[in-house]
Amino acid sequence: MNQRQAYLDLQKRQQEEITDFPIAYAFNNKQLEEALAKLGATKDECVTYMGHGDILKRKDVPAFRAMLKRHLAELHEAMKNKEFAEAAFLYEMDNHEYAFNYDGDAEVMACFALDEADIAEMGLTDAYRRARRQHMRNAQEWELN
Repeated sequence: MNQRQAYLDLQKRQQEEITDFPIAYAFNNKQLEEALAKLGATKDECVTYMGHGDILKRKDVPAFRAMLKRHLAELHEAMKNKEFAEAAFLYEMDNHEYAFNYDGDAEVMACFALDEADIAEMGLTDAYRRARRQHMRNAQEWELN
């Protein structure tokens, strides 16, 4: 299996786990009523964890937090494989239109909850640079710049 596909498979599996988690989203009062009904809960039993329309039962917050923490640990563990990391960086660079995005590095690194210091500490600086070079070649081929 190629490393890009391994990254996409990891993302898909983690997204499915989030989708299966008892969480709902609401952005107005009608949606809030529907979300509470979906969760089988009252307003007093629920909270927002991320502050972006998400609604969880208070009792489910520790499990949700643990799941997100585990997902990040799985991603960082997979990134110990430098080929996987390079493929993941390239995928996100392509996905975030890195070649003409004024804050491309920050957006790409945010996908992995990393910054430049973290990437250096993990020994991934060269993988990131190779991904950047490949993305720029892709951008030329796609006539993005």
